[in-house]
Amino acid sequence: MSKEFHYRWTWKLKSTPEELWPLVADTNRFNYDAGLSVVRRDSENGELPNARRRLSFSSVGVGVAWEEEPFEWVEPRRFGVRRNYFKGPIAHMRVQVDLEPIATGTELTYQIWVRERNFLGRLAIPIQIGILTARSFASVFQQYDRQLRQSDYSARVYATGDVRFEPGGKERLARIHKALLGKGVSPDLLFPIVEFIATASDLQASQLRPYELADLWGQPRRDLLETCLSATREGLLEYEWHLLCPLCRGAKARSQSLGDVVSRVHCDTCNIDFEVNFDQSVELTFHPNPSIRSILIGEYCIAGPRVTPHVVSQQLLQSGEERSIQQSLESGRYRLRTLQVSGGQYLKADDLEPRHNVRIRLGHEGWATDELAVNSDASITMANDTSEEQLFVLERLALNDQAATGADVIRLQRFRDLFAEEALRPGERISVGSQAIVFTDLFGSTEFYNSV
Repeated sequence: MSKEFHYRWTWKLKSTPEELWPLVADTNRFNYDAGLSVVRRDSENGELPNARRRLSFSSVGVGVAWEEEPFEWVEPRRFGVRRNYFKGPIAHMRVQVDLEPIATGTELTYQIWVRERNFLGRLAIPIQIGILTARSFASVFQQYDRQLRQSDYSARVYATGDVRFEPGGKERLARIHKALLGKGVSPDLLFPIVEFIATASDLQASQLRPYELADLWGQPRRDLLETCLSATREGLLEYEWHLLCPLCRGAKARSQSLGDVVSRVHCDTCNIDFEVNFDQSVELTFHPNPSIRSILIGEYCIAGPRVTPHVVSQQLLQSGEERSIQQSLESGRYRLRTLQVSGGQYLKADDLEPRHNVRIRLGHEGWATDELAVNSDASITMANDTSEEQLFVLERLALNDQAATGADVIRLQRFRDLFAEEALRPGERISVGSQAIVFTDLFGSTEFYNSV
């Protein structure tokens, strides 16, 4: 009979659960920082129900493959995942992470239940997970806590020792830095970008989001975006257009040029086709120019909570199952939906709302139509009265204003001046949302231009 191992580790950290959540729940970054292997997607089996995925990796010559259930979480207190293996020394694994607030910060508890498949698993699990994983996870959690406690955390990027410049890359970085300063670019805006290129890990440097970094560095968003555009024209950065699904808000296609942007894209996670809109579903990001620094990065986790940061809770319920969660909500509007049933139940959270408990039922007839009012500290009960398993997704409706949208970019005069050649392919039609155009004229300008 196969043996199940259970490991439970607890760390007392000085940061709060709300502070730790963006780092701890970013499982792609966490696995990268912990030194885990790159995972590969298996797309040969087509789309699996409710965001399940077939994944694999290889370590020290041993191939491992599994089917992963969707992550479940309640922000910022808990997340976990189940994996069923069909190749390798492990048969099954379940992970659960809890962040419990305490007087001095957070008690973080990490638990792993893992069942061996064969004798190799019985030998490897106590060493790989019981010793090596415990050691590396402790180091990463404590590193995150130290970073959060430093007063200048929001203005710095922390090197991880894996920065690799191309031959002559450092010299090129310094030369372009000097050239941009000579062209009048603000040193207060340019220096943190140069420092980011020189010190950020491959994972961080693979996607520089100008609005997000402007907020972290205390700089005006538009000014930093225009600085990134100037740095791109000078050869310091390159940019990339991301086409975002309106539901999961993940990047489902990427283009180096506007000429490659298409008007219709498919999201395999949400199983929908969507129309691209420059105001909501196109984001511009940057990365170092490959002649300075090549970014070699893979995926270390496919679907953790921070892949969809607008989703505050995700729960997988079987047919007939009912589950209650205690959820802290910011004031604003939310939607509870599933991947299998169209529509959703809308909620409005408010600190002054007296109602602390709501029960939301999904039946064969679909969702209720009335918006529910609920207190920001809410107990939400989800009931699956359909005949199928359902993945319940509770999401903020407010769009992320830290995305430099396509509409923001294309209306900048600086962008048109620097990249006049950037245009959609002929015949491609993409909405730009609502834009205000101001036309001005000079009195007597026609006569003046004729005389000149």
